[in-house]
Amino acid sequence: MRKGKPELEEIGIKIIVGCLLHDVGKILYRYQDGRNHAVSGAEFLEKQAGITDRDILEQVRYHHAALLKSSGVSENSLAYIAYIADNVAAAADRRNRSETGAGFARELPLDSIFNLLNGNEGTSKYRSAFLDTDEVQYPTNQTIHYDESFYGRCIENILKALKRMEMTKEYANSLLELLEANLSFVPSSTSLNEVADISLYDHMKMTAAFGGCIFQYLLQNGMGSYKDILWKKAEQFYQEKVFLLYSMDISGIQDFIYTTSSEGALKNLRARSFYIELLMEYMADELLEREKLSRANLIYCGGGHAYILLPNTHEAETIAYKFEKDMNQFFLATFSTALYLAGGMAVCSANELKNEPDGSYQRIFRETANRISERKAARYSENDFFFLNNGLQADHQRECKTCRRTGVLNEENDCEICAALKDFSNQIQTKLFFVIVEENETNKLLPLPCGRFLLAETEEMLLKRIQQKKSYVRAYCKNKMYTGSNIAAKLWVGDYKNGDTFEELAKNAGGVKKLGVLRADVDNLGQAFVKGFESEKNGNRYVTISRTATFSRKLSIFFKRYVNGLLRNGVYWLDGKSEPSERFAAVVYSGGDDVFIVGAWSDIIGFAVDLHNSLTRFAQETLTISAGIGIYPPKYPIVAMAREVEALEDAAKSYPEKNAVAIFNESNTYSWKIFIENVLGEKYRCLADFFDQNQERGKAFLYHLLEYIRNSEDRINIARFAYTLARLEPDNDDDDELQKKQYQEFSRKMYQWICSETDRKQLITAIYIYVYSARKEMEG
Repeated sequence: MRKGKPELEEIGIKIIVGCLLHDVGKILYRYQDGRNHAVSGAEFLEKQAGITDRDILEQVRYHHAALLKSSGVSENSLAYIAYIADNVAAAADRRNRSETGAGFARELPLDSIFNLLNGNEGTSKYRSAFLDTDEVQYPTNQTIHYDESFYGRCIENILKALKRMEMTKEYANSLLELLEANLSFVPSSTSLNEVADISLYDHMKMTAAFGGCIFQYLLQNGMGSYKDILWKKAEQFYQEKVFLLYSMDISGIQDFIYTTSSEGALKNLRARSFYIELLMEYMADELLEREKLSRANLIYCGGGHAYILLPNTHEAETIAYKFEKDMNQFFLATFSTALYLAGGMAVCSANELKNEPDGSYQRIFRETANRISERKAARYSENDFFFLNNGLQADHQRECKTCRRTGVLNEENDCEICAALKDFSNQIQTKLFFVIVEENETNKLLPLPCGRFLLAETEEMLLKRIQQKKSYVRAYCKNKMYTGSNIAAKLWVGDYKNGDTFEELAKNAGGVKKLGVLRADVDNLGQAFVKGFESEKNGNRYVTISRTATFSRKLSIFFKRYVNGLLRNGVYWLDGKSEPSERFAAVVYSGGDDVFIVGAWSDIIGFAVDLHNSLTRFAQETLTISAGIGIYPPKYPIVAMAREVEALEDAAKSYPEKNAVAIFNESNTYSWKIFIENVLGEKYRCLADFFDQNQERGKAFLYHLLEYIRNSEDRINIARFAYTLARLEPDNDDDDELQKKQYQEFSRKMYQWICSETDRKQLITAIYIYVYSARKEMEG
């Protein structure tokens, strides 16, 4: 076995690179090269991309049994690790169809991951695409064939980037980014006998994740030759507890984000939200770096939660516990008890990650969740309490005007964190790169764990920093694929804004100039992660970590990236506008499965409908979302807005089968279908069509009608309602026949609705919305 830590780390990187590139020949095969993809892939990397490292090339050339058997490679060739890692990943994603086919089809498109989710039996496909747009990529039932030109572009893009890269630790995550950008809509398998819902990118990523863990597991357990363990005894190895599924969760995020003053509230909210999101990514990278792994092992990261695949070794476990301790020491020193990181892990085998035996996959996630709950129940040690009681006393001088914590304040009465966040908020929109450095170069940078700091830079500034190696750790690129030395990842960020303040957003509302606030998240997502691919028809055949990883990535892209396109091209408008156009709105937060959006109240209602409709189409009706919508004066305290809209969201979640929206207050809670079709499409449209044409008769009458509807339990109010309706009838001498017919139809519907409890409730909500849309600015 090899010795020396630097050399071992270098070998680990070679395994990651080799596993990430092991199937590159599949793209060549589907383009114009009909040879065995392992042979053509190795030749492509060596002769065209200029990769000459024997360890990497052997993994690519010999990752299949037929070629490995006669290869003559050494018994400790890394090809054996690539071979077993590929088998583990393939077993987790390539599952036979219920109705088998035969052979392969080069032009086969990628199946939708939602075809099999939550009991679905879909057959939708994705069009060939790259991750270079925030336009939603919807699955379709149309006949689709991938052509050679698409694969030719994939090869061209990958080759161009590989020539600029070094196959080193500094570029490992950039290689992952490159593959994601080009291969996210390329099927891993084109077999007509298999479900092709795992992309080639996701398969290569999981192969690298497994390979990195297997190498460390073998190394730290002092096992024999790779050939003996991974080739001759492969079936035994699949049952061995090689892996740890590690999960971490940050508590206190909501209070941290919404604890802000009303002055500059929108910018502060966005800065706090982005800081938390980047902090989570930074912590994931910090743990992966300590574990000597890449972001290939990051299964999911979003909403303050992450899943990471680790090797089942004493060292990996020790590193994870030390990591948690370091992160929480930072939180205590910086935020007191406002934020807390809890971690949990579960050991598992390759077979268990593909749910063999049945129920083992659920056990893994249940065990990690239980460990996290235990950590949250006993957060702090005796030393932590001593630090809280004594360590911060010297800093307790004045109260920060923004977050209300005590400490050393600047001239504007802001603490160090709030001052840095305000400075940072102006750069989130204008800068593309977010850089981790080791020095607080301006004394105004946001702090990060391990003595690092966060700043925003342009591409030119970053390239200069990398060349000079000035205090540089790593960088993240926002909403753009970018490769380079220690570029950790692109960050998909919901960063749309069309207005800088609450007042500006409210000013652009139709009718009354008020602010709309939307909070929404996916229903039963945890259950979908763990049990979503079970079904009565298929049993547990499709319950695998590959599908969980692919599903979570798709959902994360929807909420973190596609949300920008939904806001930029609004479809549903209360005024009936048919042309898509930009919303007057701003994303406060949009994470792995939830959103918090503020904007002109009318735009927020329209966006809520767009979000529901788009997610329904994107996920093929396998997922639902529940939402709360509040409408407020722009100067209303943001903390109160967040709390009240959260209560509305909870009311929607409490609706039978969820999949609902609550607006104004809990009594106005409806399923999306009823809200869109009955409240907006039927009753609001009826009110708007009539009163917009009869404005001189409208508002006073409408207020009277609303009062009678609210108190319709008293029969006399129904009579008053009918009398008020009669007063709206056009004058026979002055009005034409069309107006009379409009009135008769309106009157008939209104009387019909007031006599039905269900319709009456919907009508009240519709009147509220119409009143807001009809009121002038001075009435707001």
